[in-house]
Amino acid sequence: MKNKQRIMAGLVKGMTGSALMMISDWLLGACGKDNVTNGVVQSNWAKAAAWRYEAAMLIASIAIFFLFAGMKEMIHLMKLSRNKRDPWSLRIVRAFELGATATIVSELFLHMKGCVLPILYRKLYATSLMESDMLTVVDDVFFYISIPFYIFSVLVVVCTSVPYIYQIIQGRLRVPKWFLLLNPLVFWLFGWVLRLFKVSVITDFTACMISFGFLMMAWGFLQHVIRTPEASRERAE
Repeated sequence: MKNKQRIMAGLVKGMTGSALMMISDWLLGACGKDNVTNGVVQSNWAKAAAWRYEAAMLIASIAIFFLFAGMKEMIHLMKLSRNKRDPWSLRIVRAFELGATATIVSELFLHMKGCVLPILYRKLYATSLMESDMLTVVDDVFFYISIPFYIFSVLVVVCTSVPYIYQIIQGRLRVPKWFLLLNPLVFWLFGWVLRLFKVSVITDFTACMISFGFLMMAWGFLQHVIRTPEASRERAE
């Protein structure tokens, strides 16, 4: 493998970006004890400190540059690992490239949604509006952005995870088979399972499960690079 050190550095940057996104996700999604969900509204939004939303957007804005570096190397590795004899392999690589591109394009948008709705609810909460009216306004605002939100969410989670799993099953990535569990889709599903326990600390942590999945997927790619011989060794062998 050529440029091994550069690729590894890019993946470490991607892991750093994912870790920063986890912090941003937690700041936006952690609601604490006695929270009640009404549609998209969380009752504890009214109690949360305003600085959390400002910090979350600032951290996400910084993280996106690190995440871009990591995604670029992951796309490169997927292209290198594809089986040219397998007609599905090219489609899988293109699906991953679509998902990775959607991740870079949409991360700030998705975080903006997570920031704007709580701020809107807090502003309405400070008025004399009835609770039902406040919930209706916030739900209506979310309705207008819901289609791109759900489309990008599917692209980000599914179109990166499924190709990654496929390449591991096919043996194209030099990692143990259990590494196929280290991806955003599995971590997202695991997060829903954890929410069933209804423990606030655990529920708050599930807010950053997708970003945690990206961090672990980048680590999986890093392990693949570490286990791949240098270009000179490959030719010698």
